Amino acid sequence: MHGTNNKLLHKSNIEFTEATVWFEVDLCLINVKQNGDLMNKNDMITKRQDRLKFYAFCGIIAPIFFWFMVIVESLLRPGYSQYYNYVSDLGVGHLAILQNINFFVFGILTIGLAIGLRKGLPSPQGRALKWTIWFVIIFALGVFFAGVFPESFLSANPHNIVSSTAFVAVIAAQLLIWQGLKNKDSTIWGRYRTYSLISGLLSLILVILLKVAILYGIYPGLSQRAFLLVSWIWIGVTGLKLYIISQNQRPIMN
Repeated sequence: MHGTNNKLLHKSNIEFTEATVWFEVDLCLINVKQNGDLMNKNDMITKRQDRLKFYAFCGIIAPIFFWFMVIVESLLRPGYSQYYNYVSDLGVGHLAILQNINFFVFGILTIGLAIGLRKGLPSPQGRALKWTIWFVIIFALGVFFAGVFPESFLSANPHNIVSSTAFVAVIAAQLLIWQGLKNKDSTIWGRYRTYSLISGLLSLILVILLKVAILYGIYPGLSQRAFLLVSWIWIGVTGLKLYIISQNQRPIMN
């Protein structure tokens, strides 16, 4: 009887040990799966960060490269006036290819920024934010085609159409992003939202002054540069904002 009890007890211990081992194996498998899931999520976050950084750099570089090229080209043009000549005048005549390529590069980089906005703006993206992205794309295409249709093409009519479209689009984008971020996290978007409103209103005022300057011949080149500078800076600041957001995306800790 005593021997039988020992056998039963020994058998129970073996079964308990086996159950414990399998339980620990299950725990290990669960931990491995969880760690694998975390690694996959962290990889996705890292890739998303890298993509957003790339598109952010597109927005940061675009206005810097554009104005660097404009300054260099204007210095290479004897008699070119910053006060009376338009930026587009550099796309005609001596070394015109440089400015037309400048338009192309700026347009392509700004499309990259628009893709970054699609990925970096907070969700859900309402109608205003969606239209913001589309207007940035329209703006980019307008600048791009300003290089395709220089002022010398068909009496500058196509050039004026795409340029005017770009001007309207960038103003609309600034005001729409202000509206679209109204109910978003103010600690992240508050100052940028206020800046976009100020920049958009200032751009609107400056484009009106540009029309007056063109009409009366009062420093039209300088007036155009004032408008372009404000709008182009907004592009760069938006790229910088996206870069900051990409830096703040943290991996998931175990």
